[in-house]
Formats: sequence, structure tokens, C-alpha cells
Amino acid sequence: MVTTIKAIAKISPVGAGVECRLCTADPLRRRKAVLCETPASPPSRHHPAQKQRGISLVITLVVLVIITLSSVAMMATLKSGTSASANIAFRQAATRTADVGVQNALQWFTGKAIATLEQDSSAATAYGGVRYFATGDGTGGCAKNDPGGVAYTTFSPDRYRFDDTIRGTDGQPCAVRDSNAPSGYSVFYVIHRMAAAAGSCANVGCMKPSGLSCATSTNQAGKAIDFDFESSPSTYYRITVKVVGPRQNNRYVQAFVC
Repeated sequence: MVTTIKAIAKISPVGAGVECRLCTADPLRRRKAVLCETPASPPSRHHPAQKQRGISLVITLVVLVIITLSSVAMMATLKSGTSASANIAFRQAATRTADVGVQNALQWFTGKAIATLEQDSSAATAYGGVRYFATGDGTGGCAKNDPGGVAYTTFSPDRYRFDDTIRGTDGQPCAVRDSNAPSGYSVFYVIHRMAAAAGSCANVGCMKPSGLSCATSTNQAGKAIDFDFESSPSTYYRITVKVVGPRQNNRYVQAFVC
């Protein structure tokens, strides 16, 4: 015998939060169907997929920041290395360019009489605009000032005004600008006789390598040479060259000749 069960869903007085379901009656035991009420699960405000998408966005942003910072650091390192390499190359080129000034100064000595070179360029004739001093510390009013505003009285490359537009107390340019300098470089040079004072070396004493003559001193490459003031026919001269190159690469080169 089949028992037909009719169930009528009743609305709970409580209203929201109650789920209605039909409890089926057992036909063998002839129990009536009853309406069971169970609390309904509250709706979820945050879906799990939404949480995952938010975390992925944060991780992506962090990774992008790390990659950007790494790229900036790498570019800064490469730029610094390139700049350092370029500065070294410019310095080496400036040092080689100084040979131009030394060579022109050596050519200037050709045909010059010893007696003519016993005086500064302001007192001698036919110097061709070359700044020449008969003493080792000659400045001719071209020395820079010390921190107290007083001009230095002795010669030093970094304290001397290597400029052909500045004139000394004798009215001559403080240095000669070499017209044969390579493009982008400016070469200036001055010449000093290694003597304690102007005049004949027999009277004032000129500087020469100890125990060496001018002919044999050229064979002493790589060896330190001590200079003394002695009365000797050999006269030594010092050529000081300043090279002004790109990126303010200033180089000083000195050569001793006799």
C-alpha cells in the first residue's frame, strides 16, 4: 500500500536565517511527514577567488619594484664604469700630447747662443714669444697667489699661470700656446735654466747631475738623478708643459735637457 504524503511548506515566524526542508515519512511505519527547520548558512561576503586575485596583484607590484631598482642600479654602475674609463683615456692622451710641447721647446733651443740664454726673456732678444727664465725659480709676475693673497715667489707648475692671455711684469705672455697641439687640447710651456741666478754659469753656478756629463746622463734611463749647483760648462734646462684636455684633464709634464 502506497501512502501519499502531502507536505505544505510553512514560513517560519523567525523569517530570515531558517531553511525549510521536507522530511520524508517512512511508508512502512506509516509516520507522517513533518516539516523540519534547520538554520541556513549566512552568505559569504568575500569570495576566495577575490582574495587570491588581491594577493597576486601585491606580489606582482613588489616584483616590478625590485626589477626596476635593479635596472637603475645596473645602469648607474655601467655609466660610472664608462665615465672612469673615458677619464683614464683622456689623461693618457693628455700626457702623450705634452710631447708636442717638449719637442717644440727643444727646437726653440736651436741656434741660441749660451750668452743669450744667461738672461730672462725680457732682457734678451729674438725669443720668438717664448717665456724663458734664466733661473730655476723664475716667475716673472705670473705666479698665482697664496691663500693670503700674496703671490708665490718660487716656481711650481700648479702655482704658475699657464696662459698666453695673461702677461707678466715684463709685458710678455706668461706661457706659450703651442699651435701644433691636437684638436681639443691646449698646450702651454715655459723654459727655465737650472741656475741660482741670471748670468754666466761660471759665476752663478748652474745645475747638473752629480758625477755625470750631459753626454752620459742620457744613458741613465730609469735611474734617479741628484742635482747639484756646480760651476760647469754644461747647462741644464727644464721644460714645463701644461696640457688642458677634455673634461678638465690637466696634465703637467717636465723634461730636463742640456
